[in-house]
Amino acid sequence: MAWTTHVHAQIAFIARHVIGRVEQMSQQQGNGGVAYDTAAVVVEVPAEKVYAVALRNLSAQPQLRITGQDQQGRSIQFTNNVQIAGLQVNALSDKLSQILITSAHTGDQNVSSLILERILLFCSEMKVKCSKGSN
Repeated sequence: MAWTTHVHAQIAFIARHVIGRVEQMSQQQGNGGVAYDTAAVVVEVPAEKVYAVALRNLSAQPQLRITGQDQQGRSIQFTNNVQIAGLQVNALSDKLSQILITSAHTGDQNVSSLILERILLFCSEMKVKCSKGSN
């Protein structure tokens, strides 16, 4: 019993330090090769609500087209007709979720700022504070 209390306390401690912090990762190849940009954030919002907000937001963007979605798996694939991207919402607990967005594109494009902007827009719409991480 004491062990599970300790584990829950550790999870709560870690969560307080990562909630709302958008972390990004990119790989760029020279010569126009395939590259990717990824961003993730943990928010204190139930996964179903995060998925609904993301779907509504992406559907409302005239420059984007949803190419696939899986409500059960809480994933959405979309494109702007130049690059493709995918969004996944993972439930970490009843009220804690992770948003993960990845985009594949040619190496001469930089979409990391667009992905960050999209995540910050989702956070704003859900009325939670998110900011760029330290990386």
